[in-house]
Amino acid sequence: MSWKLLSVSKQRMLAVWKKLETNYNTPPAEAPAPAPIAKANATSGKKSVGEYSQLCRAIQQRNLPKTKELLRNDSDALIDVLNVDGERALHLAILESHEDKFDSSHHGFLKKLLHDIKDSEILPSLVNNKQQNALHYAAMLGDKRVAEMLVKRNPHLLFCVDSDKYLPITRAAFHSHKSTFTYLLKECRTHIKLSEKDRYHNPFIGENGVLLITTTICSGFLDDAYSLLQEHPELATLKVPGTMGLLWCIAQKWDAYPSGKRYNIYQRFVYRNIVTKDRRNYACINSFNSHDEIRLTYMKKYVYPVANWIYVRLWRLAIQNVPHITKLHKEKVKHNRAFMILKRICVEVSKLKSGTSDHYGDAFLVAMENDTPEVLSMIIETFPQSMWTSDVNGYTVSQIAIMNRCEKVYNLLVNMMVLRKYSHKSIIDKDGKNLLHLVGQLAPPHKINRVTGGALQMQKELQWFQEVREILRPEDMEERNKNKETPMMVFRKEHKDLRQKGEDWMKKTADSYTITAALIITMVFAAAITVPGGNNGETGQATYRESLSFIIFVVSNAISLFTSTTALLLFLSILTARHADDDFLYKLPKRLIFGLVMLFISVSAMMIAFSASLYINFEHDKPWVLIPIAVLTCLPIASFVTLQLPLLVVLITSTYGRGIFRRSMLKIEAAEFNDLVPK
Repeated sequence: MSWKLLSVSKQRMLAVWKKLETNYNTPPAEAPAPAPIAKANATSGKKSVGEYSQLCRAIQQRNLPKTKELLRNDSDALIDVLNVDGERALHLAILESHEDKFDSSHHGFLKKLLHDIKDSEILPSLVNNKQQNALHYAAMLGDKRVAEMLVKRNPHLLFCVDSDKYLPITRAAFHSHKSTFTYLLKECRTHIKLSEKDRYHNPFIGENGVLLITTTICSGFLDDAYSLLQEHPELATLKVPGTMGLLWCIAQKWDAYPSGKRYNIYQRFVYRNIVTKDRRNYACINSFNSHDEIRLTYMKKYVYPVANWIYVRLWRLAIQNVPHITKLHKEKVKHNRAFMILKRICVEVSKLKSGTSDHYGDAFLVAMENDTPEVLSMIIETFPQSMWTSDVNGYTVSQIAIMNRCEKVYNLLVNMMVLRKYSHKSIIDKDGKNLLHLVGQLAPPHKINRVTGGALQMQKELQWFQEVREILRPEDMEERNKNKETPMMVFRKEHKDLRQKGEDWMKKTADSYTITAALIITMVFAAAITVPGGNNGETGQATYRESLSFIIFVVSNAISLFTSTTALLLFLSILTARHADDDFLYKLPKRLIFGLVMLFISVSAMMIAFSASLYINFEHDKPWVLIPIAVLTCLPIASFVTLQLPLLVVLITSTYGRGIFRRSMLKIEAAEFNDLVPK
């Protein structure tokens, strides 16, 4: 029985061996040449990949003498496939030269390889398995010197596409290599006539042009993208299968607009007034408000040009010498350029007689998702019907803004579209939910986590609920959805865990400060009944009661006692509060704010009282002791401010700040942006 099994196994092994022998002894079919010249591919296959292992190893180990020796012995190795990825000697040499791109010897070796390839016409056909030639590699690695050598040898390389339909210039943009991209763009414009030949591709027209501008915008090369769009405006309306279009591409660049930055008051002032080349700055014309026509004409003719010249020169001087102003200037130039691209695309799309929604629909939704009001404002201004764009679930702009807590977008709807916003109030979704039901739902995690602390997160959610309730009718609060729930019922159910999280945060915070306030009360009360310097034995009064330092001690000690007691009571009121949902809006944050302020005053006054007490004891013998005492007094005060002030600022801003709906920076900058591109 065992002998039969062995015989059967042996027969099967022989059959498998014959099958393998048949498969691997059959010569492979010749792959079609992607490039116009097929000489290199004809030479491929003379040797197997394994026979070139020594050459690959020599190039990878940067053993230049060994590499030169192997190439001298086998000239076909220059153009033959060397590894399983289909890479040639040029590909490997470019990869290794990039590792030491500052070492001229590696570039010299690459230059010698190019020189040894006598027929430069063969270069476009030296591709790997992804149909990428040597210039693709130089573009992907951002090696401008190698790109210059290759283009000088054969500029046809500029117009060859790989298997992903990427040209070398598109690869440079995709990998964000600015200098290499700029060089390739210049060379493409210079040798553009070569792209008219068979099997070469023009990078500025059709699918290639759209792909080039798309990758340029995504990489942040906005100046180049705008110049390409100016030269080829027809690309703005061209839809390539599998891509989202140029309008979507510039719309999803949320960080290219002012709303993507958070500026303080000073930065906003500099941003609005700083000079850019995209627009003229009429800084002084508004101050000329004279009714005297002759005088006004004189001022406009003589005074205004001088004043404007001085204004521009001062800003340029600040841009050159003040780092943070230089940074703001670069950001404003970037924002202006993005808006110019956006406006130009919208203008071109608006010229279409049909199908405009295919262009602005996805762009509108991605701007909603990223909370970019500048994009929405321009799209709505150009395509008024876009206000009713809906997502795959049928939600409109106001519903999406509320559910995703897009503050800037909803601020745009409330403040800039007063007439249209009323039509959005009565919208009911498929589950019978009005806007209050939607705002009662818990915000997405990435929006909630922008605010730290459960109490502040709960406060933010309550602020959204209150703001939306103010623009709706009172009876909307009593409407019920399909689950028979009112908006408040939905809010309490959705925020149950968040309310508990906020309660725990409030109690832990208040408990920590309660201990600090109690310790301060104990110390300052003891100091009040233990007078520094002692008492007069006859009268019982303080010995140094007439001294200024003693008066400072008494006043500061009393202030510390009273404020610490007040802080203690405020923190205790937080611990004993019922922590209802509405309490997180004003009541609890307000108590925590005043408690922190009182505690800060108490700590400062306590340190002053302690310093005054020390000075009273040493002022007669060692008056110089006042200097180190004054310096060291600032240490705990500064520590307390540094560690606790950020929390206090956040609480004050969140509770008494400008709120969710406000006059945004978008409205201020709109007048500037509208003049950037002629209609």
